[in-house]
Amino acid sequence: MSADVDTGAPPFDPDSLQSRVPTERPREGGWVRRCIRTFVGVLRAPRTLVERCPEPINHGAALRYLASLRLLPWLLLVGWLGASWVMAPQREVAPSKGIHVFADPSLLEASSVWLLLMVPVGMPLLYFVCGLISHVAVGLTGGASRSVGASMRAVGYAMGPALLGVALVDFVLFTVGLDAVAFAGIVIVLLVVFLRGAAWGLAGTHQIHLVRALLVATLPAAVLLIAFVGRALPLLDDVPWLPEPSSPYVVP
Repeated sequence: MSADVDTGAPPFDPDSLQSRVPTERPREGGWVRRCIRTFVGVLRAPRTLVERCPEPINHGAALRYLASLRLLPWLLLVGWLGASWVMAPQREVAPSKGIHVFADPSLLEASSVWLLLMVPVGMPLLYFVCGLISHVAVGLTGGASRSVGASMRAVGYAMGPALLGVALVDFVLFTVGLDAVAFAGIVIVLLVVFLRGAAWGLAGTHQIHLVRALLVATLPAAVLLIAFVGRALPLLDDVPWLPEPSSPYVVP
C-alpha cells in the first residue's frame, strides 16, 4: 500500500545542482566562447550566474578563466618589453619622479620588473586570499551556508573584469606612461565593477541580503586596491601627494 504525500514543496529538479557558469560546462562550445559568455554574464547578472554552486568547487575552471583574461595581455607586454630591451639595451636618462625621493630609481625599476614577472604567481594568490577573507567575513556576520570554496568561486569570477582592466593598464604604464589621476579614475571604475559582481555573487551563493554581501565585498576590494596601487606606484607620473623631485632627470 502506498500513497502520495503532498508536502507543498516543488518537485526536485536535478538541473538545479548544475552550474550555470559557461566555463564550467565543457559541452557548450570552445574555451574562448565560454570565457566570453562568462565575462558577459558576470557584468550582466552575476547572482544568476554563480548561485548554482555544485560541490566540489571547480577551482581549476575559475583559475583558468582568470588566467585567460590576465595572462594573455601579460604575455604580450613581457614580449614587447623583451623585444624593446634587445633592440635598445643601453640605459637611458628618464624623467625624475616624486617617489625617487623615498627610494632609489634602480631599486624601483628592479621592483617594477620583478612585480611584473610575478603576475602568474600573484593572480592565484589574489583568488585564494580574496575568497578566504570574504568567507571569514560572511561567517562572522551571520554564518555561511556554503563552503569556503564557494566563496572563492563567487569572488573569483567577479575579479575577471578588474584583472582584465588592470592588464590593459599595465600595458599603458610600461609603454607610454599614465597620469596618476587617470589611473585613479580607472581603478575606481574597476573596483566598482568588482564590488557589484562580488556582492551579487556572494548574495546568490550564500543566499544572504545584498547589503550584507556588499559590506563583505569591501574587504577583497581593499586587497585588490592595495595590489593594484602598489604595483603601479613606481611607474605613475605626477602623483599629487609626493614631493617635487630635486632633479628633472635621473639615470636608473
